[in-house]
Parts: sequence; C-alpha cells; structure tokens
Amino acid sequence: MDLDDLYLEPEDDIAPGSMQPVVLTGEGGEREIALMRWGFKLPDRHLFTARSEGIEQARFWKDSFQQRRCIVPADAVFEWMKTEKGANKPKYQVVIPGREPFGIAGVWKPWKNPKTDQWERTFAVITGEPNELFQPIHDRMTTILDPADYEEYLTATERPPVHLLRILPAKQMRAKRIEKPESTDAQLGLFAMGEPPALPGWQ
Repeated sequence: MDLDDLYLEPEDDIAPGSMQPVVLTGEGGEREIALMRWGFKLPDRHLFTARSEGIEQARFWKDSFQQRRCIVPADAVFEWMKTEKGANKPKYQVVIPGREPFGIAGVWKPWKNPKTDQWERTFAVITGEPNELFQPIHDRMTTILDPADYEEYLTATERPPVHLLRILPAKQMRAKRIEKPESTDAQLGLFAMGEPPALPGWQ
C-alpha cells in the first residue's frame, strides 16, 4: 500500500496540539501509520513547524531529521495571508490537483506532554522558502515531497536527505481564497487530514 491508497476522513483546519496520522518507519524497518501529537509545547512557545534550512544542524531538530523522519498525509494546505496589524487576514486553501493525499515532510520525537506529564510521540511539519504562488500569501511554505522520494525520505541513511526538501514548483499547485473563513488565528490550521483507518504496514 502506498500513500495514494490511504483513505482519510475529511477534517479541515487541523490545529497544533491535536492527534494526527503520520507515516513512519517502524522498529523492524516496515512502514506503519501512527497517531502522533502535532507540535512541541515549550515554556515560551509552541513548535509545530521546523525550518528546512539548516535542519540537519539545528540543535532541536538534527537528531529527529537524522533518525526519525515521517510523512504527514494531507489533501490541502491552509494559510492566512500576512497583513498589517489589525487588518483582517485573508485565508487561502492550496491544493495539488491530482495528488490527494500528498505527503508533507515531517520529523518526530518522544516528548513529554506538559498537561499530562506523559511521554508521547510528537511531530512537526517542515517548511521552506515559498514558491511564486505561495509567496504573496506567506513567507514560509510547507515542504511537500515528490511521491518518488517517499521511500528514500523514510529510509534510514548515514547522510540525512536534505536534498529531498525541495520547493514544489508553483505550476503544480492551485490556490483559492476562502471568502468566509470560520477559523480564527488561534487555530493556526496548516493542513487538512483525518483519522487513519485500521491498515497494515504502509509499504
């Protein structure tokens, strides 16, 4: 089974802190789907994205990018356009026609939930420089993997696959303004996906 065979229930505006399905390599080397919490809650901030630039050297992310990479399935990216302070922020939906779902590059690690004091697997999505379509909306863009790179991205290697964190060409994407968004800034939804079905190892 590959990413295109996954069926995920529609669920828009997924928020940091929620539990979401990711694809990763299990201890035995097999592909598996697991529910993980989105975002690392720190005393002074909530880390739910990781910058692709220098990720292989960043103190917080380098071990995860070397040893614990994952793919986050999604069918859309939602982002609010940056505006002057006090102005309404237009909301945009960005899709990749013909690729539903697509795979977002991610990293994960065990993290202690400050609310429950329990250890749980937690992930972040990787972002990079925006392409021409995304640049007017935001100065960062979700890093979307090429389907041909899924296997390499999830396979353990001596050298972390920084070369796979490419900027998706704008011609492959479509953006649409959401005229009457129900969401608020506090939701910070970046992508849409749902609960995974009971599936065997992804391979």
